[in-house]
Amino acid sequence: MSKIFDLDEFVQKAIHHRASDIHFQTGDEPQFRIDGVIRQINLPKVSSQQIEDLKSLLLDDRSSRQLDEHGAVDRGYQVKGTGTTKACRLRASFAKCLEGFKVVCRIVPEDIPTIKGFGMPEIFEKIALENTGMVIVSGVTGSGKSTTIAAMIDYINQNQQKHILTLEDPIEFVHTPHRSVFTHREKNAHFDTFSDGLRTALRQDPDVILVGEMRDKETIQAAMQAAETGHLVFATVHSASVADIPERIISTFPEDEQDQVRSQIANVSNSFIAQSLVGKKNQGSAAAFEILRLNNAARNLIREHKSFQLDSIMQTQRREGMVTLTQSFIDLYAKEVISADVLRAHAPDVLRAETFIKENPQQA
Repeated sequence: MSKIFDLDEFVQKAIHHRASDIHFQTGDEPQFRIDGVIRQINLPKVSSQQIEDLKSLLLDDRSSRQLDEHGAVDRGYQVKGTGTTKACRLRASFAKCLEGFKVVCRIVPEDIPTIKGFGMPEIFEKIALENTGMVIVSGVTGSGKSTTIAAMIDYINQNQQKHILTLEDPIEFVHTPHRSVFTHREKNAHFDTFSDGLRTALRQDPDVILVGEMRDKETIQAAMQAAETGHLVFATVHSASVADIPERIISTFPEDEQDQVRSQIANVSNSFIAQSLVGKKNQGSAAAFEILRLNNAARNLIREHKSFQLDSIMQTQRREGMVTLTQSFIDLYAKEVISADVLRAHAPDVLRAETFIKENPQQA
């Protein structure tokens, strides 16, 4: 009888290689994402039995039905630590594909990240200590959105007496109460939809609500209502820049509702953040942040269908902690955290980045 696949042991191997993600696919070698790059580590190919072992370990009956019916499902999993290895959590994503099944596991460290530890500017401390409004963090998958929000929630936990309620799919960071108290809730296990979870949350006396990704108009409406009624709401969207955030949200709604939503987003939001995670010059990853604190000028631009002009506010309000993504990448390059090639590849304003590189060449 073949040995059951030991996922905990395999995850520790991935951690040893500094991997952020593990890819399993029937018939292929397991692959690790290290410093943003997919790498093969010369490991035996994944068998169909190993995929079945992962399904048995990670999926309950409800998740198995969802995978069968919809072709994809996400699940959380706690990896046990030993005397010499660290405990962590996994966000495991199962998807049917031509080859059978693809399973991608994101490794979530058990240690809660801090604002300083993640290299976040001090303005994030002010954002975290707001009493009400929406803080929306955007970026592509794998850009560190969950880490950024976890660091801000940790800062609240260390400095304020609040009730923090999280709604996630699945739960990633599990916070230990310090000055604040927590309620962690997971989609499907504890609530059916994010909009349902948010409506229930408002009856649970929270001060701070994390609502994961705003994927549909019902969730967005419930999140805006929570912010309007005096809560601090953290949420994520998929967009590449701060200027795209309001338009991405507004486009979710029918055309006849968009003006009202545009006004609501302008009124209830207090900060927009867009971020990108790139490789450092040596090893590891660095985050670049685009940060907008919504003032009257920014709110008016959103109301007037001029979100594309939000860059101008970030460029002129640097003293207030605002910064464009290009400037954030330039700052990382100036500190010799990233290379010229990374700056060229990722800065939205390529001309400005190239000009800065020519005027400030790094030593080889």
